[in-house]
Amino acid sequence: MMNTMSLISFRGASRAIATFSLCLVFGLARGQENAPLDADPPDRAARLSFVQGDVSLQPAGEDEWADAIVNRPLTTGDKLWTDQGARAEIYVGQAAVRLGSDTGFSFLNVDDDTIQMRVTAGVINVHVRALDSNDQIEIDTPNLALSLLRPGDYRVEVNDAGDTTVVKVSEGEAEASGGSQNVIVHAQQAATFTGDEQPAAQFASLGAPDEFDSWSLERERRDDQAASSRTAQYVAPDVTGYQDLDDNGTWSSDDEYGYVWTPTRVAVDWSPYRDGRWVWVAPWGWTWIDDAPWGYAPFHYGRWAHVRNRWCWVPGPRHVRAVYAPALVGWVGSPGVSVSVSVGGGGVGWFPLGPREVYVPARRYSHRYVERVNVSNTVIVNRTYITNVYNNRERNVTYRNRAVPGAVTTVSRTTFTSAQRVRGRQIRVDEREISRTTAVAPRIEPVRESRLGAGEARRNVRVPPQTVVNRQVIVKRSPPPSAAHFARNVGKPDTKREQPDRQSRPQDRADRNEVPNRARPNAGGDATARPEVDRNAAQTPERRGERVERNANTVPNSRDVRPPQDRPRMDRPARADQPQVDEAARRAQQSQQQEDRLQQQRQQQERRQAEVQQRGQREQEPRQQAEPQQPEQREQQQRQQAEQQQRGQREQQQRQQAEQQQRGQREQQQQRQLQERERAAGQQRDQEQQRAAAQQAQQRERVAERQNAERPPAERPQTERQNRPEPQKPAENKPQPQKQPDRKDRRQQDDQRN
Repeated sequence: MMNTMSLISFRGASRAIATFSLCLVFGLARGQENAPLDADPPDRAARLSFVQGDVSLQPAGEDEWADAIVNRPLTTGDKLWTDQGARAEIYVGQAAVRLGSDTGFSFLNVDDDTIQMRVTAGVINVHVRALDSNDQIEIDTPNLALSLLRPGDYRVEVNDAGDTTVVKVSEGEAEASGGSQNVIVHAQQAATFTGDEQPAAQFASLGAPDEFDSWSLERERRDDQAASSRTAQYVAPDVTGYQDLDDNGTWSSDDEYGYVWTPTRVAVDWSPYRDGRWVWVAPWGWTWIDDAPWGYAPFHYGRWAHVRNRWCWVPGPRHVRAVYAPALVGWVGSPGVSVSVSVGGGGVGWFPLGPREVYVPARRYSHRYVERVNVSNTVIVNRTYITNVYNNRERNVTYRNRAVPGAVTTVSRTTFTSAQRVRGRQIRVDEREISRTTAVAPRIEPVRESRLGAGEARRNVRVPPQTVVNRQVIVKRSPPPSAAHFARNVGKPDTKREQPDRQSRPQDRADRNEVPNRARPNAGGDATARPEVDRNAAQTPERRGERVERNANTVPNSRDVRPPQDRPRMDRPARADQPQVDEAARRAQQSQQQEDRLQQQRQQQERRQAEVQQRGQREQEPRQQAEPQQPEQREQQQRQQAEQQQRGQREQQQRQQAEQQQRGQREQQQQRQLQERERAAGQQRDQEQQRAAAQQAQQRERVAERQNAERPPAERPQTERQNRPEPQKPAENKPQPQKQPDRKDRRQQDDQRN
């Protein structure tokens, strides 16, 4: 009797616990659904892709510095310092930023439309592959704000004092705003801006490239090769880090997922999201940093699949703009409940998400963002399914990769929060404890090591001088409040400025190289930065009686006859302090840029057509296999397929040959430009040496003449007295004595008289 009552009591208690757990789960899910939404994070993040020497990082909002590691995502407010002899490379959007030695760099703003960089000392090279119609790229220095107007190559140098900025434009066009002037720097020009309040501009030729330029050019050649590689045919150009895939893996075709990428050099027990660490990066939260040199794109874009006993990366749709995600993984545990409830002992477990599985961010974002981050990284036909999973309405979600042996990685909470390497610190967990899975990230608060890295990352860190860290810069666009104190205080707030809508970004990339006429800034601005200009302003700040100080963009160009919005940028007259550019050369450059844009558009259209044809072939293959066909029809279809395949191969060979030819022409042109620069520099050096030798000879002659003039004539050198001509005496007009006639003459005279 007692045993029966005990059994009944135990069953009742079990039911009560189960009921309470379900109520807790549903209550938390309902609470998350009704919770207020956070601001959507940006669709892209920068990537620290290369580090050489001592490079330090100060995450946004932190006061300490730590060693910078490769594949670290960078965003608004993050600062970098390259010590003496160090170099670094950053990819953000369609731009590559390379840092030289002793350079202070930070991001004032990184969002869907703006890349705003801050350079307080040192030198950077920026290579812009393409510009969307609403992209804004700005480089801010202590005495000017530089807006990049076209794709090209740009170099910016800032001296240690912060009062001189050198801008060199190899290709493209930039607008420098400082003090009360806006100066256009064209291709093949170098402009030096000296001064703080009213910087003076001096133009010159580019000169010969140095070692940093050669290193940057070598990295750009690598990017050019990646742009024409096989990876570029299957991966969207917005996927940051795709340049490393061709050298570290192979592409193959799968019947279910299409083209997939497989890494070649990995450990035997390797699985995605195992060789790396977890860090806290705002505003996304827990972010995965992989140790592999190629480990950025496959862990922040696309999905992973286990095909034929190997892991393969499945990229997202190529025609859709890619959206960055901190880590595309599923978690072990219950929705909304700490992961340690299921794992026990305070552990954390995760596994890679598979194709068509929904990624759920750690915070409550808008449905539009959740839809974008999923649709751009995998193929999901039913978008209502995304909303249901995001709102915890789908209770029977099956994750394919969780059942793969070795796919689930589990570590202790300490390893997870202290940014330690996962490899070698996994813990074994019973299969029954990881049976419950969820897409919701764990609710674990970050600690100091989560933001700065493990303890070894902060030992012997090179810290930049405080003058470089705290130096303010001139800005043209208003940065977010987190970076506002690095900007100059000017003007009054501009309440009319609207935030760009991320939903309005173009999905098609046909207009990548088209740069619109950007608005010039006016005198308005908040207490920390200079906002954009109001082109329709009827009066200048001076006419309104306002005081304008240290504003890079308040005084309009007095040489403009028409309003700026009615004038093309290339039709503006040259400034008085800027050398005249050959009109024929400028038109030739414009036509070449137009041809390059048209060629890129044609290549993109051809690639889209090839993708459509391949997709149609993949869709027709199952249908053709299911339907019985006559031998003649099968032979005809086989011939058509063979012809299409041969045609596709010929077109691909033609495209590759054309791209190789173009790449060779570009390299030859670059070599010619380098040779011309070196030749011009050599001629300039020879002329300067000749002028210096002539000046020295003239000076020596003047000194010798002065010394000889001061000596008495007797002490002067003998050679001088001998070589000096005798002074000529003036002729005297004295009467000549008459000659007296002799006897013979007198006798002749007497004979003549007789």
